[in-house]
Amino acid sequence: MVSLLLAGSLLLVGQVAAYSSMFGSLAAFIPVLFFALVVTPKIGSDSAAFLRTAVIAEVGKILLTALICVVVFVWVKPLAPGWFFTGMVVVLFSGRLGLFLR
Repeated sequence: MVSLLLAGSLLLVGQVAAYSSMFGSLAAFIPVLFFALVVTPKIGSDSAAFLRTAVIAEVGKILLTALICVVVFVWVKPLAPGWFFTGMVVVLFSGRLGLFLR
């Protein structure tokens, strides 16, 4: 929701800024979703299996983030790198901000 609001408001700045922030948001959201989908089924099971799965999922999350960033920076032209990273940061911190606002 936050990434859509950011991209929508950036349409006033320009299309490149809007889709750059959207790609940045996706580069942050997709790996976190992958992590959650891999780790959630292991909650409540054997703690050693859970820890092993969490470590593997975290490494996968980091690699997936790097892969998405490389793909976007190589294939998306033109790209506004500042807005790309702004989209990433906004998505990463929106979850933490949501916890404080409750």
